[in-house]
Amino acid sequence: MKRELTLLSVAALVLAACGGDDESETSADTSPQTAIQIDGAWARESPDGVTVGAAYFDITAADDDVLIGATVSSDVAGDAQIHEVVPADEDESMDDMSDDESMDDTGDMSDGEMDMGAMVMQEMADGLPLPAGDAVSLEPGGYHVMLLDLVQPLASGDEFDLTLDFENADDVTLTVTVAETAPGS
Repeated sequence: MKRELTLLSVAALVLAACGGDDESETSADTSPQTAIQIDGAWARESPDGVTVGAAYFDITAADDDVLIGATVSSDVAGDAQIHEVVPADEDESMDDMSDDESMDDTGDMSDGEMDMGAMVMQEMADGLPLPAGDAVSLEPGGYHVMLLDLVQPLASGDEFDLTLDFENADDVTLTVTVAETAPGS
């Protein structure tokens, strides 16, 4: 249990580490009917034994929209969710988590939250609002697409397709490149 909690803590710290904010050459080639522009798609390498990862990118919608979901091939991960990092409740701490009902018997959190000390990663059940014309950054320590139950660690140079679902626009599939750090940093 302690080993799994340690691995979970290490994974959370790895994912929360800040990367650069430069754009990469990777972008989704979107058609006019989708009205969505995506730039700089990347995912951080994941250490052995860690079963979570995250994808990051900048996204701009021509009209108000909401990013409501993401899917990834089952060859990559068991699930993909839109997450945000928010301040943790003062009552919650890693010490209190051993008897928390949100922990299952493997030490994994089952309620959609991952504790990182003073910050908590949580699923955005209502989606990520995309104001018309404003770029929204999905980046380490902020909004991101969480990849759960990785089939194998994400290794630098790997690529995978990620499909984003929107409330109004058509789905967009983009290619995500795995790297040690954000492109251009």
